[in-house]
Amino acid sequence: MLKFFKKKREESKHFKALSTKLRKRRSGVLKEFKGKHKEALDWAKKKGIKPQEIVNKGSRGLAAGVATGAMVLSAGAAPSAQLPSKDLANQKEINRDVSGSDIKASIKAREDVTGQVKKLLAGANLYDEKSITSSLSKTLKIPVKAELDGIRLNATYGIMGYESHLTRYPGDNLGTHFHSDIERAKFAKAGMAGGPGAWGYIASSQEALTAKDIDREKNYLVAQTFLSPNWGPPFVKEWFRHRKMVVVNPKNGRVVVGVLEDAGPEVKTGVQFGGSPEIIEELDLMNTGSNVLMYFVDDPKDQILLGRYGI
Repeated sequence: MLKFFKKKREESKHFKALSTKLRKRRSGVLKEFKGKHKEALDWAKKKGIKPQEIVNKGSRGLAAGVATGAMVLSAGAAPSAQLPSKDLANQKEINRDVSGSDIKASIKAREDVTGQVKKLLAGANLYDEKSITSSLSKTLKIPVKAELDGIRLNATYGIMGYESHLTRYPGDNLGTHFHSDIERAKFAKAGMAGGPGAWGYIASSQEALTAKDIDREKNYLVAQTFLSPNWGPPFVKEWFRHRKMVVVNPKNGRVVVGVLEDAGPEVKTGVQFGGSPEIIEELDLMNTGSNVLMYFVDDPKDQILLGRYGI
């Protein structure tokens, strides 16, 4: 009997020692992660994700993060994946194995292109579509087009207006629209549009709302599709729906990829384009002025992610 209690006490000591080591290890990993991967953490903080959550997440948590946070966490991220980053000189990558899983997760911080874009547009004729699309295609390494499938907009350079949040499904409101307190605090002031976009609701109901739908609304664009020289046949209107576009702020070189989800603004406003509150902030239009370049992105396989662009 004494041997039994003695053994139990010894196991308890071992357990406590192991527990202490694990706590120290976790603290060390978190500290190391914060020191080495500031850019990824800045992005995560912006999305409402705490550093501890990144370290603690198992494979199921990571999968949910991919669905709702649009983090590039996968088994070999696609070559076209990009993550918003700030002042990155080189592409960096974090790889780690998820404990108890055969999933290898990676977070990629893409190279910031603002310096290159700002330089190539400095002094350029921003109405010269041929020159601009050629230069942007080479710099961004994606096919940028003023005309796609024989269809074009009425303008590729003009003023972008600040839009309200789109109602994604019937009943969507400021109480249901945001997925974190950080998002709500930052973007609720933009308010909600009175209804859906020109092509109807993005989703049929809250239950039917997908991660892709959420991403589309966050990165939605507005263009005067009704002034397109191709306007008229019903298929043209449908062709514009969810059409992927690249938007560039020539003043600071910031680039965002978004999708058309609404038509406008009205001609009398003198404004040619519109952008979601998130896009306006990513482009920093509130501080630089609201003139932008906007072109089609030829991405038939839907491989280029929405949001702030990096290579």
